[in-house]
Amino acid sequence: MIVINLRRQLIKNFMSVGAMYMLGIPVALLSNIILARTLGPEAFGQYVFMMSLLSLLALPVAAGIPQLLTREVATYTHGGQWRLYHGAIRAAYLWVIGLSLLMLALYSTAGPLAGWLPVEGKWALLGIVILLVPLQGLNAVRNGTIKGLGFPAQAELPTQLIQPLLLLAAFAVLAALGVLNAEAALWLQVGVGALTFLIASLLFLRVRPLEARNMGVDYQSRTWLVALLPFGLITLVGSFNAQISIVLLGYLGTDEAVAALRIADRGAQFVVLSLALVNMVVSPYIVKIHRDGDKERLQQISRQTARGAFLISLFVCLILVLFGKVLIRLTFGEEYVKPAYIPMVIMSLGYLFSVGLGAAAPLLAMSGHENLMLRGQLTGLAAIAIGAVVLIPYFQAVGAAIAISIGQVVWNG
Repeated sequence: MIVINLRRQLIKNFMSVGAMYMLGIPVALLSNIILARTLGPEAFGQYVFMMSLLSLLALPVAAGIPQLLTREVATYTHGGQWRLYHGAIRAAYLWVIGLSLLMLALYSTAGPLAGWLPVEGKWALLGIVILLVPLQGLNAVRNGTIKGLGFPAQAELPTQLIQPLLLLAAFAVLAALGVLNAEAALWLQVGVGALTFLIASLLFLRVRPLEARNMGVDYQSRTWLVALLPFGLITLVGSFNAQISIVLLGYLGTDEAVAALRIADRGAQFVVLSLALVNMVVSPYIVKIHRDGDKERLQQISRQTARGAFLISLFVCLILVLFGKVLIRLTFGEEYVKPAYIPMVIMSLGYLFSVGLGAAAPLLAMSGHENLMLRGQLTGLAAIAIGAVVLIPYFQAVGAAIAISIGQVVWNG
């Protein structure tokens, strides 16, 4: 009976998160289409480069926070340790706010005014990106807390559906008025990011446990810092895995090649979507089942989710390989077909390999074996970086796509 109820709950959460992602991803894709068509390849490439740079700059602030909070909040609610539950959330906010202020201070003293950073071209947008860093951290805290409470759909709703919808509406309005450019797009990210955090906070107030209210606070700062280190390194390496090719392409290649790689990645991400949904849904359950010592149920969850995710991804991959040129032409325009199609096919095959191996990452991270996960990711990152440096100067976006796929195969293997 327990296994059946768990299976039903997993399926329900998977369907909820899946439906939200199936709505949110096309919305985000439409935003990229508007930006690509309105800005053109060069300006769109600058915007993409800055958003990728944001992912790296936000790492000291937000890296590991969602995963650690998911595990700790799930642990404390499972054991009724409400004082530690409050302490973990409060400590996470203090961490984000403190490091964000430090980063803002460093940029103010060592930024363009001091002449240590370039100010021309895309680098003139860096100041706006710095303002986005604390918003990334605050939304990470809310995401990890709500997910740890066992509400994965509510945790992902603000950032995966509401935020893309708001951005899409804002981009469409500015494009219609003829005032949409890379700078305006980044400022919209700031405003929408702040509103997203407000919405996430309201959702948290609705789902927080009644037992946790009016409780005191206990801290295990040393324990949390020790645990945050591997989680942070995992996120650090994962973000570098996702963004390093674009960043290196921005340095070693052209802005047009960056735009092509982003379009290719937007298509290939549909292949790995099913695994991403599985990872989000199963994480808090892995914590609880692992604490109960039921290894057989962990194996059953891993096996069933891997099979289902792979079948979905295989179907999506075939569509992208067979009809990718048509899809790119209809969405982004003819000028992106030639530079983006081959990179999209290459990355789709790499992502399909990853999905075939199942939810290894959350199984390791949520059961206390995050160090093993980190080793694999570091190896994959090294493969991506070496491949990108070697291949990008000769093959531009295609070289970056090959490097990404090599990294996927290496780290999952």
